[in-house]
Amino acid sequence: MSTWKSATAFIIFSMLACAGSGADKGSVLIRWGGSNNSNMAGNAKNLPVDGFTNQPLWEIRTGTHQYSIPTIDRGRIYIGCNDNTVERPGVESTGGGLLMCVEQATGKLVWQLPSPRYFEGIKPPYHFDQWRCGICSSPLVDGDRIYIIGNRGEILCLDRYGQANGNDGPFMDELNYMGITNAADRILQPADGDIIWKYNLIQELDVVLHDVCGSTLLMIDDLIFACTSNGIDDRHNKVPKPDAPTLIVLDKKTGRLVAKDDEKIGRRLFHCNWSSPIAGMVNGKALVFFGAGDGIMYAFEPPRPGGNVQLLKKVWEYDCNPSDYRVHDGTPIVYSSHSRRTPAGPSEIIGVPVFYKGRVYITIGQSPVHGVGQGCLSCIDAATGKKVWDSRLVDRSLAMSAIAEDLLYIPDTTGNLHCFDTETGERYWVHSLEGKTWCASAFVADGKVYVATESNIFWVFKAGKEKHIISQTRLKTPPITVTAVDGVLYIPTQLRLTAVAGTGK
Repeated sequence: MSTWKSATAFIIFSMLACAGSGADKGSVLIRWGGSNNSNMAGNAKNLPVDGFTNQPLWEIRTGTHQYSIPTIDRGRIYIGCNDNTVERPGVESTGGGLLMCVEQATGKLVWQLPSPRYFEGIKPPYHFDQWRCGICSSPLVDGDRIYIIGNRGEILCLDRYGQANGNDGPFMDELNYMGITNAADRILQPADGDIIWKYNLIQELDVVLHDVCGSTLLMIDDLIFACTSNGIDDRHNKVPKPDAPTLIVLDKKTGRLVAKDDEKIGRRLFHCNWSSPIAGMVNGKALVFFGAGDGIMYAFEPPRPGGNVQLLKKVWEYDCNPSDYRVHDGTPIVYSSHSRRTPAGPSEIIGVPVFYKGRVYITIGQSPVHGVGQGCLSCIDAATGKKVWDSRLVDRSLAMSAIAEDLLYIPDTTGNLHCFDTETGERYWVHSLEGKTWCASAFVADGKVYVATESNIFWVFKAGKEKHIISQTRLKTPPITVTAVDGVLYIPTQLRLTAVAGTGK
């Protein structure tokens, strides 16, 4: 299996697969989507019509695998990748991860945190970090703190300033964490990352991670919500820890476990849990929405901080697989796999839900290694968990929806870009992108829809009910979901991060 195809075994993401957002000048993007939602729509203006018309403002090399979507905050960009290009005395590439903080204006490195590979993850029962994909979670920013799920199955809280303002505790062992053993290099530098606290999912929850930690964190007040990436074993035939939690809640200041789910999702798990939680206000109260590895969308009430570890209260659940995807003539339909591909059968949720005008939009999908197959785009009433509409016109997809002016844009793994009416579910148009699309969501801003394929093709469409192609260009490596701020389009690819100015720069 090629390196690129191997990587599909995962990073997802969400994709994820997973995605950026535009903002006005001076605004803060706390994570992809720009809020606790994940709508891939931004309000940046004067954006370029393709990736090549204007000379890039700057371009930096990231790694050999890069699936993290950049988060932009107050002149800095945070992005995760693997450690193939790390340059720090005493640090060698292990196939681990790297969190980079660079200047938004120049791409110059401010600080970095290497995270060595978790070698226990390649031993049974784990099938984790086999592909050396590095940090796949996208950073979450809250003031002077950065939160991320690392490549070693740890939730990390870091200092925005790195070691430039000293080593803040309580965690003080960054040198060992980075794997620096040479005595001459065991001195913290201003350009080193600064860990405040860490929470180990494996040690604390007894989960068995699978492929990668591809989920991005959610913050509500002082609470951090995280998917645990609990999955199947190395032989891909059972779930070693079926009762381990799938969704947990931590205190953002200390990393203390506040709550966890008790839905026993592992007992119904197809492959793994990779999606990211989101939040939305429903009838004046916040709800947390999470798409799980059993193909079911869950809504939970946020817990109250303090006290003993709580169990999350489920408000509703919705099966995103039509019933005939699961059972035929009374017999369960076999789930597709890398060794037994089939376009039929049920799928998990890997893409991240989008909350829009009191509704939740979500697709089902599988690892691209499993092949293309039948999918479903669902629109769910966020208050009741009842179906508003669904569409089987969308094949398996790992993407998040991009919604603007009541139009929803979403690509599927087969390589089609769809445009739907969010209210009725009517599909206005579809276009073949001439290549499979799994690691990039569409992004809509400035009247344009940006989307890319694994065959390196970068498309720009005019947003609207009528299909209109603005440009089609080919990049050097497959692009991930783009983001835009202050009239600049940021294009992450497998190897680089490029800043391209629009007409106003």
